[in-house]
Amino acid sequence: MAVLLILSYHFIGHYWLKGAWSSLDMFFALSGFLITVLILDERRVHDRADLKLFYARRAFRLLPALFAMLAVWLVMLAFFHNSNWFAAVPSGNGTGRAVDVPVALKDIGEALVYMANWDVIAGGMQAPLPHLWSLAVEEQFYIVWPGLLLGLLLLGRRWRYGLVLAGIAASVALTWSLWDGGQGKDRIYFGTDTRAASLLAGAFAALVWHDRHSVGRVARWGAARAWAGLAVMASIVVFASGETQAKYVVIPSVTALCVTQVVPYLAEARRGVLVRAFSYRPLVWVGRRSYALYLWHYLWATWTNPLPMAWGVPLGVAGALLCTQLSWVLVEAPALRYSRRFRVSSAPSRAELA
Repeated sequence: MAVLLILSYHFIGHYWLKGAWSSLDMFFALSGFLITVLILDERRVHDRADLKLFYARRAFRLLPALFAMLAVWLVMLAFFHNSNWFAAVPSGNGTGRAVDVPVALKDIGEALVYMANWDVIAGGMQAPLPHLWSLAVEEQFYIVWPGLLLGLLLLGRRWRYGLVLAGIAASVALTWSLWDGGQGKDRIYFGTDTRAASLLAGAFAALVWHDRHSVGRVARWGAARAWAGLAVMASIVVFASGETQAKYVVIPSVTALCVTQVVPYLAEARRGVLVRAFSYRPLVWVGRRSYALYLWHYLWATWTNPLPMAWGVPLGVAGALLCTQLSWVLVEAPALRYSRRFRVSSAPSRAELA
């Protein structure tokens, strides 16, 4: 759902679903939940978590698809860097401009070391690579959080919960302090520290869910809370527009809070309308390929932006889906199979599928 919302926003979102940009905070909260649960599962089964194997699995999950996309981008850059359509930002006027090749090569370097978000804040990153900023935020979190989590697990439950909540509060407070009448909105939107609230919200939900799930307890009113979370997220997606303070300092936290009501419920529920809806095969197909779809969609949204919407959008979506499927079949699935040698032999199936 999150990747489809961001895809719709970049292709046609400036005409409808103006709040679909909030799906980025869905991604962040989901990532915080997933990474935390993976580590907690491994520690529960083996009484320890091997961070070297964890990072090896993450590398084989994320790097091959990124390398493949950037390799294609480099080839196209060589031939089309002087073509205006090649850098026609989806949210712009559609005309685009020629690409500065040295700057583009620098952008690739920033993407490979997962520092794209700070490059965007500094005014860098030419289209169509700026969307890699969100991957940089997640990867920086992946590097720091596992070690911190293992340290937190040495403390009592109240201390763990309290310190994570304090981190969320500090991140939210930072967004307010940086707003400065709108002068700091880019710093807030692209910053790792300001986005940490959404990632930590997912991590906190995972800690609570894992503690509860390990003793066989089910959350009270889980379905009702999940429905409420979805309703609030839908309202944000449809109605949240404009460069307001709420977009930068309120809605991200609200969206992350909603995700923490939906995802734990879906992780433990076995039946119900929501479970059936999110088990719909086309959604599952998209979800398994969501990483590559995110990598490729912005390129196609950029390249087809100057075309009339009536056939530019279908062409761009079709191109993004084709590249996504090729990435899955030729790159990601083989890399995932290879990554199995970097997991503990008796690790739970969730770690295998991640």
